Amino acid sequence: MKQRGFVPRKAAVKLTGKARRFCKLLLKNSPGDDVIGIMLKYQMSTAGQMKMVFAFEFARRGDIGPDDEGVSLELLDDGSPKPPDESSNDDLPKLYVHNTAFMKVLGGEVDVDIKKDGSFTPIMFDREGHLLDPNA
Repeated sequence: MKQRGFVPRKAAVKLTGKARRFCKLLLKNSPGDDVIGIMLKYQMSTAGQMKMVFAFEFARRGDIGPDDEGVSLELLDDGSPKPPDESSNDDLPKLYVHNTAFMKVLGGEVDVDIKKDGSFTPIMFDREGHLLDPNA
């Protein structure tokens, strides 16, 4: 991806270790070679309910807009997340925060709830560690 003029010092969101491993596993088993990451979206529920939800989708190069923010899935040698200035042009898969979700999740932490049946739900925590309700 082409680097933008402004590169933030910190990623838009943090990932728990579980979420980081889950994203990498999803990408390892992605449905095609053109998948470059996972998009975190904030959208209406597709289950027929009138509510907002956080959702993961596979992202292809054409899906990434100029206002979508990439978050590296890689860690540095000291175990800290790879910062945006080192990861923006590394061509490695990322978690992308869709522009409609950006302000809702900024500074928060992404986790994932994996059920026994294999289904999963993205979970977001705000800056203080409280569960972030997509409808609030």
